[in-house]
Amino acid sequence: MLALSACGQEKNLEYELTNISDSAADSTDVKLAESHEDKGPSEPETVFYENAHTEYTGNEPLSDTGKIDAVLESLTGEYVYSSDSETGRLFIQKSSYGYDISDYKSDAPYRFLANSSNIETIDNNRIYIKYPEQVFSDGEAVFGYYILEYGTEGIDVYYGKTAFEDAAFLYHAARNTETYGYEGTYLDYSVNEPALEIKKNSDGTYQVQIDLFRLYSLDGVGKETENGLEFTTTEPGPGETKMNGVITLEGSIATVTIFGQEWLDFAGVSEYKFYRTLDVPDNTDSEKTAEELFDQFINGSINAVDSSDSTSTFSITDLEKDTYSVGEQVDLDNDGENELIINGPYGGMYLDARDNKVYKFAGGDGTAVVLSYTYYNGAVWIMYSNQSSAGFEYYHMEKYEGADHLAAEMNFGEEFDVNNAEAGVKYTLNETEISYDEYTALCSRIFAAQVSTN
Repeated sequence: MLALSACGQEKNLEYELTNISDSAADSTDVKLAESHEDKGPSEPETVFYENAHTEYTGNEPLSDTGKIDAVLESLTGEYVYSSDSETGRLFIQKSSYGYDISDYKSDAPYRFLANSSNIETIDNNRIYIKYPEQVFSDGEAVFGYYILEYGTEGIDVYYGKTAFEDAAFLYHAARNTETYGYEGTYLDYSVNEPALEIKKNSDGTYQVQIDLFRLYSLDGVGKETENGLEFTTTEPGPGETKMNGVITLEGSIATVTIFGQEWLDFAGVSEYKFYRTLDVPDNTDSEKTAEELFDQFINGSINAVDSSDSTSTFSITDLEKDTYSVGEQVDLDNDGENELIINGPYGGMYLDARDNKVYKFAGGDGTAVVLSYTYYNGAVWIMYSNQSSAGFEYYHMEKYEGADHLAAEMNFGEEFDVNNAEAGVKYTLNETEISYDEYTALCSRIFAAQVSTN
């Protein structure tokens, strides 16, 4: 059989069982012979597998489970490869059932998901895997034959459709020495599809999205602690109950644990395992527009996050329908993209969409903090008004360049000094006293363009 090696040369691969007469135990040495020329017919003593159902019956140098596990433990980790425009990851990971060996290509969920039971033998730095690629209802199976040849430079992977002697070179996988922390896209063990995404936010928190059994979708925010990546999310259903969980990593395997008896009663299980397939989530195709995210919030599909407390979320149903209403979309943070206004008491709230999430970045809070916005000096400013006391007015304005970047602030107001009636009313701009005419001119410009969102 001819195959291309990593440097473009042809390889002739033969799987030979050669008796070694001078061996102390007269054991069988399994060899994978390579050359750049056809060797011709095999020697008489060479025995080949004939079809996919033939069992290996030779002496197996590493057939003992403990010895096999020791080899796999030394190889545990993540390996990366690129061959013929194909990229992917090869994983050797310890699990609760032993060791798992898996290969995820960039253009498909996986090539194989094998475990220790699929290993025929390990000999001469080669792992021989007989993998059931298709299993029929009557128990019959179609197998693929993989050989993983390991060394200090990584792992060479070979594949045969009918037997080990057919194994042709697939790729060379180098050990991945980079570390990416929790970030990544992870596959569900059960359905072999992306089901967990973790992405680090600019404030050091993590965006956590979990799909469980294609039935429940959890969207939360997490922080790194000594216990792992602890996160808060909202339980599915009308109650919108807050739940806590933690994500721990062992190599490229993420274990998600959700705390609380209520969730256990609801779902029947509280611990889930996922395999990492990509080091950093690729949101190129999945990134939603601001309008799409706002629509999802309005129809109740996703929650909004409070920018002042990234662990706090709320849904559209949390807002009283008789006091809050969906308003227009306006560019309130001067980034060229509209924000969503929720009209309501004390000016309601303003929502921003970024990083595939909806955030509350401004909100009214009583008579001393009434929210509105205005146009001043060529930009939109968020304004908070305080007119809660007689003879007192105070205004705070903020200009953003993106809702997560406060670019400028301004304060102005008027106050009657009750302790000094003769002094009359004091007018200030950024804590500096100004004249009545200056104050009136300033207010005229600001309030003429003010938009109320009560």
